[in-house]
Amino acid sequence: MSEVIIYGMPRSSLSRTVRIACIEKEISFEFRTKGIQTSGSSPTPELLRFNPFGKVPVLVHDSLVLYETAAICRYIDDAFDGPLLRPVRQDKVAHMEQWISVALTRLDPHILRQFVIPMVFANEEQRDDPGFAIRMSRMGELIAGDLKVLDPHYAGGWLFGPRFTIPDMLIMPMIQYLKAMPGGPEILAEVPNLDTAFKSFQARHSAAVTDPLLPDRILRTA
Repeated sequence: MSEVIIYGMPRSSLSRTVRIACIEKEISFEFRTKGIQTSGSSPTPELLRFNPFGKVPVLVHDSLVLYETAAICRYIDDAFDGPLLRPVRQDKVAHMEQWISVALTRLDPHILRQFVIPMVFANEEQRDDPGFAIRMSRMGELIAGDLKVLDPHYAGGWLFGPRFTIPDMLIMPMIQYLKAMPGGPEILAEVPNLDTAFKSFQARHSAAVTDPLLPDRILRTA
């Protein structure tokens, strides 16, 4: 089998999703991080050669170069043998695409871009600004509302019952960052099905070997 190369960053939630998909699919891959991109810096020429938008993750397999996380995960599932990363029934596949869209267009911006990243990278002046605290509190309330919509759909274990699928692989890494933030555990306490699913996620081999860093390390910087 030809080599699969994933270009990404260890702390990138979406890079982690692609690595989880490869591990769950039981395919070997090389994860390349050096000279690609660092947080807060411009993309390198090497990254721009693969993705003109300068974002990770990127998959390279033979002559195929592919970016955008959902497209990469679907390719991994379709191109290789191994456990399915999607439901089988067409109506459930359609709902899977729905949850992928929710994860990428709503949960990712709310949880990561507008809550976790500002909390982690805020300087002392920002932390002392009452307006910053108000914005973070409001964003926490918005995230809590999003997760309450999602929570009933995790009553069967994962979004599609016992099968761990691509949208779960997108959502769970976001939940890990959320839970490490001030107020995050309280938000998760209000969505017990999601909280249980996250505990199941932490117990998976794919989660353990891709864990970006200890949650308390993030908490100390937030």
